[in-house]
Amino acid sequence: MTYQLLKMAHVAAVVAWICGSLFVSLFLLSSQPQDSDEAPKERKMLRALRRWTLMVTTPAMVISWLIGLHLAMTFGWFAMNWIWVKVGCALALSALLGIQSAALRRMANGSAKRPPMVDLYAPFTVIACAVIVTLVVVKPF
Repeated sequence: MTYQLLKMAHVAAVVAWICGSLFVSLFLLSSQPQDSDEAPKERKMLRALRRWTLMVTTPAMVISWLIGLHLAMTFGWFAMNWIWVKVGCALALSALLGIQSAALRRMANGSAKRPPMVDLYAPFTVIACAVIVTLVVVKPF
């Protein structure tokens, strides 16, 4: 029963993390320069998104890591190769959330500069998640 509860909590935290990351990706992709007519609405949305990222998305990522590492150590998954690919993808997704958070902070401080490679954030997130799900379900190696 404990395993199932931990797995459920892990999956729920991952869903919150990835949904938040995707939303930030789409916001950064569609954001306008600070001097546009939509600037006040965008700043309001930016403040709300930064709060959400700090209060929900980032803690969900931390919870995902803690539960995932606990499960992997408890069940000896680190002896299997698939877990290392999953960990690499999760590390990349964690780094991406850090990049996104920094971009949100810069935008809140008035920067009109677009983050580098912002067009790739959402597709990378989806592909990394597809790889992770495939590895967890199939355990190919």
